Amino acid sequence: MLKNGKGKKAPFSKLSPQQLAVIVGLLTNALDVDSILIDKDQNIEIVLVGSIRKKTKADRIAEELGEISVGDLLEAFTRK
Repeated sequence: MLKNGKGKKAPFSKLSPQQLAVIVGLLTNALDVDSILIDKDQNIEIVLVGSIRKKTKADRIAEELGEISVGDLLEAFTRK
């Protein structure tokens, strides 16, 4: 527990199921921050994106191919 300014232990605040889901999603990399918006009144909105669907082998290959240029990909296909 955390101590407040007077040396007494302050109880942890209770987290809602939604807050726990966001924390778990961020810690497990199921959620990524897509954008952070700040309006004129200094309100902050954080947009998270993700999927609870388990990644397949094809998903992992597609991610790796995302780093390769289209020209390199076509060249690799024509060599075979």
